[in-house]
Amino acid sequence: MSQATNLVSEIDAITAEITEDLIRIRRWMHENPELAFEEVKTSAMIKDELDKIGISWTGGFGKTGLCATIGDGSGPVIALRGDFDALPIHETGTPEYVSKTPGKMHACGHDAHTAILLGVVRVLARLGSLPGKAMFIFQPAEEGLGGARAMLEDGLFEHCDPDIVLGYHNWPLIPGGTIGWHPATAFASTDPFDIEITGKSGHGAHPHLAKDPIVASAALVSGLQTIVSRQVAPLSAAVLSIGKIEGGTARNQIPDTVRLEGTTRSQDSAVRAQVRAAIEAQCAGIAAQFGVEVSPVFHTGVPPVVNNREILDPVLDATRQIIGAEKVIELPQGSMGSEDFAEFSSRKPAAHLRIGSQLEHHKTMLHRSDFDLDEACIPTAVRSLSHAMLSLMDQQG
Repeated sequence: MSQATNLVSEIDAITAEITEDLIRIRRWMHENPELAFEEVKTSAMIKDELDKIGISWTGGFGKTGLCATIGDGSGPVIALRGDFDALPIHETGTPEYVSKTPGKMHACGHDAHTAILLGVVRVLARLGSLPGKAMFIFQPAEEGLGGARAMLEDGLFEHCDPDIVLGYHNWPLIPGGTIGWHPATAFASTDPFDIEITGKSGHGAHPHLAKDPIVASAALVSGLQTIVSRQVAPLSAAVLSIGKIEGGTARNQIPDTVRLEGTTRSQDSAVRAQVRAAIEAQCAGIAAQFGVEVSPVFHTGVPPVVNNREILDPVLDATRQIIGAEKVIELPQGSMGSEDFAEFSSRKPAAHLRIGSQLEHHKTMLHRSDFDLDEACIPTAVRSLSHAMLSLMDQQG
């Protein structure tokens, strides 16, 4: 019998002992949200919590990010990543721990993610000698999809090179106390783009003397929506959304320029390339039709998060052992949302879990102004991920 299996009851006991304090940490973070790369107080709190239990850490990865390790370096290195940035959303819910900063809130549950990661640190620290090395990645700036890349650019994997990376995200579509999983693509790729339409300004009474970028942009938005519906195979997942339009200063004046901002998402690299090529073709067609200049600019996004079954299967086995098979739920489909955990999972064998966080009698979703979660997700994740890390160390060692 493995060390991980023998330690199930001990993991449960330690988790029960620390849960109240982990909820305190989560609520403090919820009251004190900080946006991407501005998480100075949050980073200081994490360092303080690590110092209290005598865990070594190194900062300076992605400005506010840090890495902590447990173990003497022998055996496999299993990394666990949690993120800690908030969103520029004004909280409309009224929990007792409501955000104290107008216009900012933890609307995606990264406060719980941090509490979970600190919980796993505490559990593994209390267990003593490990059959491998545990690496804990405290990541900033997930919401802008730049934090993971920034940590890597600052030498995270040179500092400590993991053999396997695990990730997780709370999921308000399944109940607290459960763990969700998807066998293949857990999250889609995303690629932001900007399009500038440049025409010729003029008086609204004399449109024939102008080249109207507003009419051209309206046609372009409509045309872009046909890419997914008419050019991508129906069973190939893709999304194209325009989220922002800027143009014009007066009701009776045709402007020189209109600017569009949007994103594309897909779960397949070929579809990802196909959608980009189709956007470029649509832009060229609109330019020719309306006599305007249409300039698309594509930004580097993140790839999909694809679960490695050789990693996912033992993680699920460990999770079933500690919370019960009936609470481990296979999800019927991956999410078309994106996660910059992809920066890690595209470089290392990886698995990603969804932590059930649905509040009874409160239907909400990630990124909503009334978002809140069932704090039962915290001990559930701590127990499951602690056991999964130990099981992977046993298996890989």
